[in-house]
Amino acid sequence: MTALRVRHLDEPIVEFGTGTATTIKEGLAEYGPYSLRLGPAHPATVRVGLVGTDASVAGARSFLKRCTARIPSGRLSHLLAPDFPGFETVMHASLALDPIWEWTIDQDVVGKALDAPPHRAFEVCLELWARGVHELAERDVRPDVVVCALPKELLDRCAHVEQSQPGGRRGQQPPRSRRRRRTSGEQLLLFDPAQGSIEAASQPLPEDLVRRDFRRALKAAAMDARLPIQIATPNLYEEGLRGQQDPATRAWNLSVGLFYKAGGIPWRVHSTAEHTCFVGISFHHLRTTTTHVVFSSLAQAFSSEGEGFALRGEALPWDAEDRRPHLGEQQAHDLLRKVVDVYRERLGRNPVRIVIHKTSAFTAEERAGARRALSSIPVVEMETLRSTEFRLLRQGTYPPHRGTLCGCGQASFLYTTGYSPQRGTYDGPHIPAPLEMIGPHEEQAEAAAGEVLALTRMNWNSSDDHTAFPISLAFARKVGLIMSEVPLDQEPHPLYRFYM
Repeated sequence: MTALRVRHLDEPIVEFGTGTATTIKEGLAEYGPYSLRLGPAHPATVRVGLVGTDASVAGARSFLKRCTARIPSGRLSHLLAPDFPGFETVMHASLALDPIWEWTIDQDVVGKALDAPPHRAFEVCLELWARGVHELAERDVRPDVVVCALPKELLDRCAHVEQSQPGGRRGQQPPRSRRRRRTSGEQLLLFDPAQGSIEAASQPLPEDLVRRDFRRALKAAAMDARLPIQIATPNLYEEGLRGQQDPATRAWNLSVGLFYKAGGIPWRVHSTAEHTCFVGISFHHLRTTTTHVVFSSLAQAFSSEGEGFALRGEALPWDAEDRRPHLGEQQAHDLLRKVVDVYRERLGRNPVRIVIHKTSAFTAEERAGARRALSSIPVVEMETLRSTEFRLLRQGTYPPHRGTLCGCGQASFLYTTGYSPQRGTYDGPHIPAPLEMIGPHEEQAEAAAGEVLALTRMNWNSSDDHTAFPISLAFARKVGLIMSEVPLDQEPHPLYRFYM
């Protein structure tokens, strides 16, 4: 009979400007952001631009001005929702607003655009907001980050647009005339090879995409302005909306995102994994009205530097039979060579250790390609982190603690969500599910789990204490969704702040 091994890992310590803490908001309020340790590299001022209609810009500007002072949360539990002390108090930087960094879009123009069919409305409004970002980027004194304020009527009309995909209904197989049988070593292609190469299929016109999301498309359209953007909706800058977060929590989240996108470092997680590069490989789908291909996207988070960056992998045909995309040996080799090259370019040296995360099992081809690409790296580890049906019941009212690690035979299960002693509760929407960890040997499982926990605390787009997946994988998924809107002839910006 297999014994169940259960142990609890301590919460990773988070480093701030003048001290350490176990919760993000407490650490920022008490010790300031980590970049205070970096002297002149700490931004003393965050210059914020605004793009939107007169009404949406006014609403966003009003909330930003409100963030310069203390904002009560209005909630009873200050462990879950502490008051916001004010931007300068928290970030040790001033929040600068100026009409020169505002670009307003005529409401009549927007209204006329929204009278068009959803796809046309989407394209016109995307052009209007992207143009505003590019205009602000050309100013003699440009802002550090631009808030794109989206009005409710735009979101109601074209936040998402869809059209028919291959085979008609979602999930339906394509017509037999557009399929061919898979031969040995081949994947089933959902486009006709006679009509062109997979490279051509992976460069569609934006209007041919099956599903488009306005937020993602705007991030992609603004990317070549080299100016990070923050999307703001009425849920941020209006009050009394259903399901809305309290104003202090909104101010916390907005302030962390703006500060990071302006070049600051809110916090770092203490780590002993020196010169380690964590890599997340994820796949995203590119569906058009005639094709279905898959891209591999890649994200990295450095153990000591903390910054993440993205690289776009090659297009892959979609296999409708096993539905689990994977890299060929050469594709894995080429993608991971990029990792080493970019790491060396940015840090001036090769990593000593590389840890690769995926949500699916590594194939023999992927392992062979990784070994060839990383032959000069002393330590290479491959770990699968995936959702599982495994559950652990705990006596009492609350579920298992975050940081609970269960071992059963060769399998390990890590709770990255769960009861938080620091908050005194579990505030998740459902019963927490652990991640199954495949790859680390039993004697390495605890150290690997500790690193995963640390990487769940590296989301600088929010003041939340942690995410369910490590940032290596959570980031890679977001990258993929936005990269579907970036043309292949345009090099995507590698930095994390352009995808948040």
